[in-house]
Amino acid sequence: MQGFTLHPQLVEDCHELGRLGASRVLLHRNASLPWFILVPEVAVEVTEWHELEAAQRRELDEAICRVARLLRRQPQVRKVNIAAIGNLVPQLHVHVVGRWPGDPYWPGVVWGRLPAGPEWLPPQPGAWWAALQADGPGPASVE
Repeated sequence: MQGFTLHPQLVEDCHELGRLGASRVLLHRNASLPWFILVPEVAVEVTEWHELEAAQRRELDEAICRVARLLRRQPQVRKVNIAAIGNLVPQLHVHVVGRWPGDPYWPGVVWGRLPAGPEWLPPQPGAWWAALQADGPGPASVE
């Protein structure tokens, strides 16, 4: 979408990896968990999933499934959390997070509570993106 910009909080919190369909794919900087955020390139007035056109919803759903499949291929990931909350960042975005017993907030929620942790550093974000594009197994491990 011409003129599309990411919310400043998403820019600050994430690495921008690329695009799946009409959604930007972001990787949360905190490497405590594999945490992706998908941002559909839609008008700023569209802030809720149900406000998307049917074709946009299908495309977003496919991108979510693709990210979730990648996360489930990670040896430690036992659960994939998917949520579109938007209370602090009104721009429509969907979190797709790999979880496992013993992760920083298992079994509770991570939204807004993830402690400061290590950051994904090059070449790790690029490895995640390459695996997502190839629909392959992903990086060797997530610590």
